[in-house]
Parts: sequence; C-alpha cells; structure tokens
Amino acid sequence: MKNPYAPAFWCVFFALVLLSATYFYGIMLAHQIDKAMVFLDSASALIAVLSIGMVAWASYQSQRTKRKLLEQGKTRVAIWDTKVALRRVETVFDRYFWGSYWQPGRTFQEVMGELTGTPLEKSLEALKHQCMVLDSQVAEGRHWLDNARELSDVATAMARERYQLDFCDPRADTPSNAVIHREFEVLVYTWTARLKSFDHQLDEFETEYS
Repeated sequence: MKNPYAPAFWCVFFALVLLSATYFYGIMLAHQIDKAMVFLDSASALIAVLSIGMVAWASYQSQRTKRKLLEQGKTRVAIWDTKVALRRVETVFDRYFWGSYWQPGRTFQEVMGELTGTPLEKSLEALKHQCMVLDSQVAEGRHWLDNARELSDVATAMARERYQLDFCDPRADTPSNAVIHREFEVLVYTWTARLKSFDHQLDEFETEYS
C-alpha cells in the first residue's frame, strides 16, 4: 500500500528548494536586496497556492478513506450475517431430513414432498434475503442470491425424492425403487458440495475485506 503522506512530503521539499533557490538567485544575480525580495515574494505566493491545494487534496483523501472504511465495514457485517443464515439453513436441513422434523403428523404439503411453510423453507428464504443484501453491498449482480437459489432448488428436489421414498415400499427390491435411491443419493451429494462451495466462497470474500 502506498504511503498517503508521500505527496505532502515531496510538496514541502519542493517548496523549500524553490524558496531557497529563488532567494539565492536574487542575491547572486541581482546583487540587490529589493529584487531578491521580489523573487522571494513570488516563491512565497507559489508555495501558498501549493499549500492550499495540498490541504484540499488531503481533506478529499481523508473523506474518501473514511467512506471506504465504512463501506468495508458494512460489507463485512453483511458477509457475517450471510454466514449465520447459511449455518441456520444447514442446521434446519439436517433436522428436517434426518431428525425431528421428519415425523408423522406433518402438513399436507410436507407429506406431498413440498417445503411450503416448513422451517427449512423459512430458513432458505432468510438466506435469500441476506444474499440480496450482500449482492447490493458489493454490486456484483446476483452472485450470492444465485447460490442461495441453487441450494433451495436442491432442497426442493430432495423433498420430492423423499416423498417418493416414503411412498414406495423401502423393502421392495424393484428397479424403480433403486433409481429413486440413486437419485436421492445424488441430490445429497449435490447439496453437500454446493453448501461447502458456498461457505468457501464466503470465507474467501471475507478475506478480501479483512
């Protein structure tokens, strides 16, 4: 990173050199103190103009740095919130498919392989909302929202496949049942891969703003 005080140093150095040079130039060539003072006044006026310009430039750079730090802070907060939302999705997903959520007494939508109104759907919607906030913060299109939508699509497909598994007799050794099992395994692998990729991208993005 460049030293922000380097321009100020060189401006002061140039001003001193200019001041000394004009003063001694007036003394050595004119041999008159009044003419030397004319040169000195001219150099002083030039230095004053440079000083005003330097102060204005430093003020602009200071404001620019403050705005940049503020934006970086907001982006880091958005990244952390997105990570929290992603962890929430991961937790609810595990409960929904492998734990307490997948129990008798479910709603009609759940029985039919839909996520409507389920805790998993709510956590995925919360993740999408947070990804929209992050996308608006970094102005890179809909990259993070697309990641959240991909996860949502996989979860929806898994709910439907899970419905097929419940609908079919798991003890029946039929080709169709075997296909359903394989498709469900592929979806589980896809979910895990995309979840890890999402998390890894957030880690890399956070590093950029550290």
